[in-house]
Amino acid sequence: MPIFRAALVAGLLAPAAAALLTLAGRPEPAGPLVGVLAGLLLRGSPAAAALATLWGGAWAVLATALSGIETADAMGSWLEWPGWPGWAVGAVLAYALAARHTPVSARHTPVSARHTPVSARHETGEARQGPGEAPPSRLPAVAVAAAAGAVLAAGQLAAAQAAGLTLWEDYHPYDGPGWYRDLTSALWYPAASVVLATVLAGRLRGGRRSPAAVPAAAWLGAALAGGPMQYAQALGVTVEPPGVALLASLAGGGIGAAAGVLALRHPGVAAGLVCFVAFRTLQALDRAPGELPEPVEVIADPLLLVTPFVIVAVVAARTARRAARRGPGLVAGPAGPLLVWSVYAAVGARAYDHSTQSSPYAQALLTAFLAPAVALAAAQIAVLTGRSGSSDDATSHGTSTRRSP
Repeated sequence: MPIFRAALVAGLLAPAAAALLTLAGRPEPAGPLVGVLAGLLLRGSPAAAALATLWGGAWAVLATALSGIETADAMGSWLEWPGWPGWAVGAVLAYALAARHTPVSARHTPVSARHTPVSARHETGEARQGPGEAPPSRLPAVAVAAAAGAVLAAGQLAAAQAAGLTLWEDYHPYDGPGWYRDLTSALWYPAASVVLATVLAGRLRGGRRSPAAVPAAAWLGAALAGGPMQYAQALGVTVEPPGVALLASLAGGGIGAAAGVLALRHPGVAAGLVCFVAFRTLQALDRAPGELPEPVEVIADPLLLVTPFVIVAVVAARTARRAARRGPGLVAGPAGPLLVWSVYAAVGARAYDHSTQSSPYAQALLTAFLAPAVALAAAQIAVLTGRSGSSDDATSHGTSTRRSP
């Protein structure tokens, strides 16, 4: 993985583009512009280009804030309406441009199949075909993705409103959770649904051979089932147009589909994404109406701060060790935090609204900013310890099989 070029995109080009566009009065194209630059600079490394773009969004917000330029809310709006997934769009552009310089034969083969031993491919349903054996049909995986996307999206939206995690009603912005919190949920639930549906369908035979069709089917299912439900819920806010929530829902599903492509094509990414979907669900339940018992509250708050970095380290180390290379770990580890960040970046901090939006936004920003460094350290340690263990095994094997003179 071209670490130096990825860091250059994230740490220098992204903040510079965000600052210049903000000063020019049009910060919205920052994400797509950085994505194009990342795709050109990281040719042949599409995953690195996409993740560097999203990481650059975190760098841009922090760097411009330290410079006294407010970009967080502006970059999450388009035509004054929130819900613009600019950094996610940039990541898709980066992936597409960088992939154009990948050999054609490699584009249609999942990275997991290229670097995973044959004996291990049975675990993911990607066993080698026998002579004369027809390739597995992709239709069952596509159908399962569409059905799962529909069920998960509708179920999450209904459950969230029933549990008070979303309100969708008129309220004073200083009295309780505001519209921006609910709008972020309108992005998140379809994104999470599409990711889970894609990972589930990817476990079926032929699922990983359809890295575009399976996520697209999951997005379509989530849009058809969750879109109308989201629009109906948003009608409860009479002072804001419900169409904004509907568009956010469709954009969130698109974010999930882009992450699903990454999960099907790169080893370890699926585990990281699923872990962070589960973790954010726990975070939402922690912020649900009602008070937790004090002993639980004392333990829960520190755990929720530390847990995301533990997940990043474990996923990165596990993936790097299995691949015996650092690169796959650097892709798998930060994927989950950057998924969450891409959703919050599409709305902004909106600190003037309520802490139920600004507080999780700040945590998503911090986690996304630090996750690549944590993943790099964990992956490097995993590779070094793996090599050391292999050398020790080889030495002991050679000693034990040496003939006596």
